[in-house]
Amino acid sequence: MKFSVIYQPTSLFSLKDSNSTNSGAKSLLLPSPYAIKMAIFNQAITSNGKESFEEKKSEEFAIIKNAKIEYHVSGSFCVNNCFVTIQSLRDGSYRGKPSFREYVYLSDDIEIIFEVKDEQAKHYLQKYLHRINYFGKRGGFFQFVGYKEYPSEPNVNIFDVSNFIPGILQEYDDISPKSKFINVDNYTSAGAKREKKVLVIPVQNKNSSKSYTHYKVV
Repeated sequence: MKFSVIYQPTSLFSLKDSNSTNSGAKSLLLPSPYAIKMAIFNQAITSNGKESFEEKKSEEFAIIKNAKIEYHVSGSFCVNNCFVTIQSLRDGSYRGKPSFREYVYLSDDIEIIFEVKDEQAKHYLQKYLHRINYFGKRGGFFQFVGYKEYPSEPNVNIFDVSNFIPGILQEYDDISPKSKFINVDNYTSAGAKREKKVLVIPVQNKNSSKSYTHYKVV
């Protein structure tokens, strides 16, 4: 079954590609499935602790991990190119280092579409989705607008070489089906297990300069 959540961006959004270095990082245009699921984990743990996720066969962990996420987008995306100074530890002391970052202005709300196995999973996710107020970097604020029982048709698609769709390609992360809770827990030494997907964002370049690029949804 499917349902969707509407969020309104209230500040510039930035979420670097997981392949980026700390010195040069382009931003994704949308919150990745991995970032969305980590935001749900954050709200669930803040509200109820993490004990239920640590069980060997945790139903709650499976609900979040196995949720399928799609998107419906509209309007414009304006990507601002910036050089910022970050603190880098070298020779035992912190030094400022210039680094490239992108910050994205989204003109319209985004609709995040969830596909889950049953009504129980839907109600569990809806306990926490309305509490989320940022994705990606902590400054990338989003305001919950509401739920939709009948979602829009997704217009962000997985790249298929045999089915041409105009747009730009970006690689997004999701939680691997083989992941356990220790793989998403930042306080363990176990590494993250991610599944990568190349998505086609249905936008075209309308204007650009050395400092920005303006994309519009087609």
